[in-house]
Amino acid sequence: MDRGINILVVDDDKDYNLYLTKFLTDEGYLVKGITKPQDVLLVLEKEKFHIVILDLKMPQINGTELLKEIKLRFQNVCVIILTGYPSFKTAVETMKLDAFDYLKKPFDLNDLRKALSNAQKTYCLIGNSKDKLKSSVGKKLKLLRKSKKITQKQLADRTGLSPSLLSQIENGQIAASLTTLDKLSSSLNVKISSFLEEGDESALKDTHSKVL
Repeated sequence: MDRGINILVVDDDKDYNLYLTKFLTDEGYLVKGITKPQDVLLVLEKEKFHIVILDLKMPQINGTELLKEIKLRFQNVCVIILTGYPSFKTAVETMKLDAFDYLKKPFDLNDLRKALSNAQKTYCLIGNSKDKLKSSVGKKLKLLRKSKKITQKQLADRTGLSPSLLSQIENGQIAASLTTLDKLSSSLNVKISSFLEEGDESALKDTHSKVL
């Protein structure tokens, strides 16, 4: 069954790339494989991917640096590292750069299944639309607040909302009502639409009755 989750496989080994692409497609994912790591950023700009499976050691490019660039430009993309040359140093480096998991080749396919399952839960790629909306709004609120160098306490003082409530919204634990988002947008000097992805406005209406 189509899970509606897009995965980009990046591995310069054509045979291994094809192997992973076929396996993931059979698992029900929407998959694209590329063998030229220098094309990764361009592909991510043109197409939406939820998960990137990235080989760490490839010619002409440093996998760690590529991971850093991916997370810098596409913060909501989950990156799972694959490597045939595992080391404690690279494991620590990639985790510090917010890689979601680190799998060493060859690996048991069940380990990849588990990593993907955990990634879907962590990045809210599964669940109903309201759960996804809560997570999306929370992440964007946190990003906007930090970009303006405002603490939760300062934002709470500005809006009259409690720091605890703001923390729960940012962590995707509860849904923010339109009234709450209006207060937040005014305090952060942004439009309410800044909290929403394309198509989320209709889902937000379902939460309007849950006034915080």
